[in-house]
Amino acid sequence: MTNILFFDVDDITRAYLKDHPIAGVQYVLHDFDINHPSVKTLGKELETSIISVFPHSDMVKNSVLDLFGNLKLIATRSTGFNHIDLNYAAQRQIAVENVPNYGEITVAEFTMGTMIGLARKIYKAKSEMKANNVHMNDYIGIDLSGRTLGVIGTGAIGRHVIRLATAFGMRILAYDPFPNAALKKDGISYVDLPTLYKQADIITLHCPATPENFHLLDQQAFAQMKKGVLIVNTARGSLIETEALYNALKSGQVGGAALDVLENEDVITHREIATDMDTCDHDFLIDSVINFKMMQLDTTIITPHVAFNSIDAVHRILQTTLDNIQAFLNGAVQNNVIK
Repeated sequence: MTNILFFDVDDITRAYLKDHPIAGVQYVLHDFDINHPSVKTLGKELETSIISVFPHSDMVKNSVLDLFGNLKLIATRSTGFNHIDLNYAAQRQIAVENVPNYGEITVAEFTMGTMIGLARKIYKAKSEMKANNVHMNDYIGIDLSGRTLGVIGTGAIGRHVIRLATAFGMRILAYDPFPNAALKKDGISYVDLPTLYKQADIITLHCPATPENFHLLDQQAFAQMKKGVLIVNTARGSLIETEALYNALKSGQVGGAALDVLENEDVITHREIATDMDTCDHDFLIDSVINFKMMQLDTTIITPHVAFNSIDAVHRILQTTLDNIQAFLNGAVQNNVIK
C-alpha cells in the first residue's frame, strides 16, 4: 500500500478524495500546510514518495522537503508553481506536477463579475443601503459596452475574459509577449503596454508572476493611464506595486480597483500568520498595512484569492491531481513543470 500525503486539506477535498480512491493507495490527509511545525512529528509518514500541496505565498521550504528522504513527486493542486523551488526539486530528482487547466472559465467569470461590480459601484451601494445611508448620485457608474478593455496576458484565462467582454460590446486591446494567432485572426488588436495604458478604460491582469512581471503596474505605469482608469487583478499580487496603487487610488488617477490577489496577502487570508508577526519582514509589514488601508476605500473591491473557487473548478483541480498521481504510479510523468 502506497501512502500519499495531502496537506492543506479542507472538507471539500476530504469528501472528494473519499469518493475517488486510487487502487493500492492510501491517502493520508492533513489540514495543516507543509511548513507547519507538525510536519516534523509525522514519523514514518515522512517516508512517502508522493506529497500533494496547495499553494500559499510562502515558499514550500527546502528544509521541510529534506524531511522527506524518499520524495519523488510533488503534486501541487494549482496551476501556479512559484511556491516551489524547481531548481532544488530538479537537484533532488523530484518531479513537480501541476494542474495546467481547470479555472479558465471560473476565473474569467469572476473577473467579469468584479469588473461589473466596480463599474456600477454595486458594493458601495449595497453597503450604504444596508447602513440606511443612501446617496443616489454616489452610485453613478459606467457602462461596459463601448468601453476599452486592456487585457494583459492572453493565456487561457485572458482569452475567456476577451470572449466575455466582447459579448458585452467592449473594445479589446491586448498585450502579451507571445500573441495568440487565433485571437489576432478574430480581430483582437495586440498593442504595446504604453498604448494599452493610454487608451484603456479598464485594465485586467492575467499574466504569471515572473521576475519580468514584478510590479508591472507601478507609479510610472499608473501615470501613463487615463485618469479614473479601473484596475482588475485576479492573477498575482506581485504584478502591482501596492503603495503605488494606493497612492493612485487616493489621488483619483485610478478610479477603482477590484483585487482578488494582493502582495503579501497571507496576513489577511491566513489568521495564524497575522498573529506571528516575528516571522514577517519589513516589506511584508508595509504592504500589509497598506492592504488594510486600501480595504477601507469605497473605490476598491478586495476578495481573499477566491476567483478560482467554484465547486466545479475545485473538483477539476482534484481530479487532475489524482490523474497526475495515477500516471506517476504507472511510470509516466504528466504535467511536469520541470523542463
